[in-house]
Amino acid sequence: MKTYPIFLCPFLILFSCQDDNQRRNITDFYFPLKEIKEGKIYEYQSIGSQYDPPMFWYYKSMKQDGNEYLLGMNYDVNFSPDQFIREERVSNGMKLVDFYIYEKPDSISEKIQVQANISQGNVFPFFIKEPANVLLTSLEWTPPGGDSTVINLVRNRQFDRDTTIVFKNKKVRAIQFNIIELVEHDHEGRLPLEFNGTEIYAVGIGLVAVKKNITEGYQMAYELKDIYSMEEFEEKFKVALEVQ
Repeated sequence: MKTYPIFLCPFLILFSCQDDNQRRNITDFYFPLKEIKEGKIYEYQSIGSQYDPPMFWYYKSMKQDGNEYLLGMNYDVNFSPDQFIREERVSNGMKLVDFYIYEKPDSISEKIQVQANISQGNVFPFFIKEPANVLLTSLEWTPPGGDSTVINLVRNRQFDRDTTIVFKNKKVRAIQFNIIELVEHDHEGRLPLEFNGTEIYAVGIGLVAVKKNITEGYQMAYELKDIYSMEEFEEKFKVALEVQ
């Protein structure tokens, strides 16, 4: 494993280590929880490779027991669930509290829902300061299949700079984060895969672009193409999505 930044403050008190008067509020750049109570589907198109299929994410906010959550369901090319996330809004950001992945134990079986163990769930900060803190997400899960394989995912996310994007012919203010990801397959030895990249979040929209440098010759890159209501999506794609 290559060197990773050191994390000095746990998430729930992360920004208490800073002077409130010097912090910048970037809450509006995350997904607009008030506007997606009925659910919205984000369509992301590949700009890195013609062979990378589109990605579809269903996002919905909800309140439960006095807390506010963001639910997200990702679908594969056949519109079958691939991932499910649940994030909780806390005082200074968004915290991952549930992560499920849907995998097949073999090529002919149906997908099985697998829950990950989350040891660090830092997702998005509502306040930043220069130099920006690094947020850590760390989780692990055991894929179906009966062997002892464990997959570990570690992600570092850090605010980089202000930028702009064009969405539906409109110029929108945005911010960019740098990310470093480490994926380890632990089975009779550990196979680490590390790569870096960027994420861009736009005001009133949320995540609009992501790039990951997977190998020296391959970059996975996606941009937001459109946002649909469930009715609009089902009418366009002639499919009924399974939602959590």
